[in-house]
Amino acid sequence: MTKTLAVFLDLTPEQAHAQWRRILRREWPGPGKRQEAFLPVEVILSYALFFVMDPHRIGPSNVGMAPDVLHKLSRVFKRSVRSIPNKMLNLDFTRKHSGKMEPELYSALAAEPDRFAHLYHVVISTARDVGLDDSEVSDFLPWLQSGYAHLLFGQDELGSAEVGLILREGSEDIAILQDQLGLAEPETVRVVEQRARMGQHRFARQVLDNYDLTCGFCGFSPKHLEGHRLLFASHIKPWKDSNNKERLDPANGVAACPVHDSAFDTGLLTVNGGLHIHLAGKLQESMHEDARADHYFGDGSLAATLIVPPGGLPPDRRYLDYHRRHIFERRASPGGTA
Repeated sequence: MTKTLAVFLDLTPEQAHAQWRRILRREWPGPGKRQEAFLPVEVILSYALFFVMDPHRIGPSNVGMAPDVLHKLSRVFKRSVRSIPNKMLNLDFTRKHSGKMEPELYSALAAEPDRFAHLYHVVISTARDVGLDDSEVSDFLPWLQSGYAHLLFGQDELGSAEVGLILREGSEDIAILQDQLGLAEPETVRVVEQRARMGQHRFARQVLDNYDLTCGFCGFSPKHLEGHRLLFASHIKPWKDSNNKERLDPANGVAACPVHDSAFDTGLLTVNGGLHIHLAGKLQESMHEDARADHYFGDGSLAATLIVPPGGLPPDRRYLDYHRRHIFERRASPGGTA
């Protein structure tokens, strides 16, 4: 580990206390004055923000609509709201003029999620110690305290084929990270892959929240059992067939329990533009032969129309049409896997 990275990765509570006190003494920079360099506690929280917001979607025209946590941190840090997303873009190497340290740190934190969870806890707890309460510095990743620090939501869709596509799409960035910044191949690959995984995490979180942690096909709602893989956020138009905008669009997702998620993903179920659920002929035949299949897909279990909670965003018809044309009754598992 380089000395520069150690400043961040080996941050102690004593160091974090000192940095928060320095931030509290900070004044807003006057006209024409450059902002102070980000301190490690600020950088760690900037990385943490990837779990809840997409910095690429925060621009001059919509900065007022940015998540409240970003505005809170901007006030505490005494920085412009845009400066924090800009730091995030340096970290994930979306801005190609970032230094070596930022993507290197991004890669290191991605490689050691438990270490990141520890650092996040240090930063939040020391903020409380110096008098910054939740109205000023929110604990916006409370699930890190629940034993699931190593998990990103929605990663089940990213198999080896999808990861291969991620790396091919990011090959130019990988080359720049290696040739111009001198990062090793594992670090560069991790930066590009983690960018996609973070996007998938945010997509899944948005979809699950949109459906109020409830299966859209049967109404099963394991709200008190998060982290036990009882509910998935599935793309309607598959991830590998979507462009980057479609991959991140929550209107291209549906929340489903494991049985109905698999059935939808493999074309045994589909949803039309009026949100009516349809069963493939193969599934209907199975239900006549197997009472247990009827138990999962019959009228007593499967809803007639997709369950979208009040105020929830229904799926975009474009994605439903794609699923019906290209997935429904066309995908099958020929042997080996049921």
